[in-house]
Amino acid sequence: MTTTDTTYLGLFLGVLLLLILSAELLRHRLHGTQEFSRKFVHMLTGILVAFVPFFVQTPWPLLVIGVAFAAFNYVAVKRGWLQAMHDMHRKTYGTVFYPIAFTLLVLLLWHSHKPILITAMLLLAIGDALAAIVGENIRRPRLYHFGQDKKSLQGTAAMFLSSLMIVVLALYITRPDLTTAHIFWYGALVAVFATACEAVSFQGSDNLTVPLGAALVLHYVWTNPVPEVAAFTFGMILALIVALISLRLRFLSASGAMGLFLLGTMVFGIGRWTFSAPILTFFVLSSLLSKVGRARKKRLAGLIEKGGARDIWQVIANGGVAGLLLIIYYIAPAPLWYFLYAGSLAAVTADTWGTEIGTLASKDPISILTCKRVPVGTSGGISLLGTLGGALGAMVLAGVSWWFSPLASPHVFAWRGFVLVTIAGVLASFLDSYLGATVQAKFKCPECAKITEKKHHCHNHRTEFYSGIRWMNNDVVNIFAAVAGAGFVWVLMELI
Repeated sequence: MTTTDTTYLGLFLGVLLLLILSAELLRHRLHGTQEFSRKFVHMLTGILVAFVPFFVQTPWPLLVIGVAFAAFNYVAVKRGWLQAMHDMHRKTYGTVFYPIAFTLLVLLLWHSHKPILITAMLLLAIGDALAAIVGENIRRPRLYHFGQDKKSLQGTAAMFLSSLMIVVLALYITRPDLTTAHIFWYGALVAVFATACEAVSFQGSDNLTVPLGAALVLHYVWTNPVPEVAAFTFGMILALIVALISLRLRFLSASGAMGLFLLGTMVFGIGRWTFSAPILTFFVLSSLLSKVGRARKKRLAGLIEKGGARDIWQVIANGGVAGLLLIIYYIAPAPLWYFLYAGSLAAVTADTWGTEIGTLASKDPISILTCKRVPVGTSGGISLLGTLGGALGAMVLAGVSWWFSPLASPHVFAWRGFVLVTIAGVLASFLDSYLGATVQAKFKCPECAKITEKKHHCHNHRTEFYSGIRWMNNDVVNIFAAVAGAGFVWVLMELI
């Protein structure tokens, strides 16, 4: 690290400390008006952080600072320190996610695309802060929410417009080769995606998803020719159409539709048919299966944690691992990542089909632990019909992945890949059942004494924790299964 870097980093830390102290003093002077001081710190800190890459030549000190601030802020949130920075009225980890996002962007973009790094951080610093300020100060906000955190349409509009202007200005300065029409087109793509990330955020997660999501879309439009960007635009439109149709058919809730839009934009826009066909196969066929035997499945609504329209957590649980593997494939293209992508989707397909088909069996399932009969809908229950249904789902997913395999040739995937992905999907579904029987959280209703996955039962009475790990709900178990599906493919490829 040069002397100049040391000087600038020292100045950066000094100014940052001064901002924090000034905000604390301002909070006390304003007799506890916390929200203003918090937004004040966030916006100025974000702008300061965004411009650091202009002056520092080496990224390593910034990486250390980023990790250190993430750890310190986590402790500060837990212990209630620096209230001018942290929202004490609700549980939020925004100040933890922020340095994590900066650290990841430095790792990925420092040596190749610094303007993207700077633009993404500015978009969060200004756009997200303006959304909050507008939403909290407008007289008659039109509120909506996809989770616990309430948003306003006016704040969302402010987020979109400010994001659009920031990206347009950045492209105008750094990309003189682009026409004005292209600049606004590309800016709109980034702004739409970033605004959607902010809309579904919770507990400060937008401090992570907004800059990373904006950077991903901005990198794509920055590094690809116009025809590729046009294809990405079509993918975003297709994702919106699928999400709206799914919402209309009640396959998804409002939050699930927004989650599908974000995931679908990445898969359809970046992955094209190679990655789109497998995940569409899972989603469409699984959604149709959920409607089969509706009367019988309705009787299980009081036992299983979730039923009916899938929410955003179920979208993340079933497609989040696949989406992450797609991003890794985009960063470092290699056939291995596609195999793992197919494995994760084979796992959730086998689990979903096994559950949907297994509930139609004439006999009660048996416990994967004790091999004794258990009521239908019990976590960890398996049946012959459900097992065969899960295996069929894994085979269908593996077959579609084989047909649409990368490098424009099904032979890249080959029969070996088809068999390994199928086996991995079935093994992961058994792991899902085992986790469901052992560590998945179960609750007991004080009114009817039934064991359920729900935290509320019998006229919305709160249930009592009974067994398992409290935070290990069905969505977390599904994420473990998706990870296991990818992991089993990797292991089987090494062994066979």
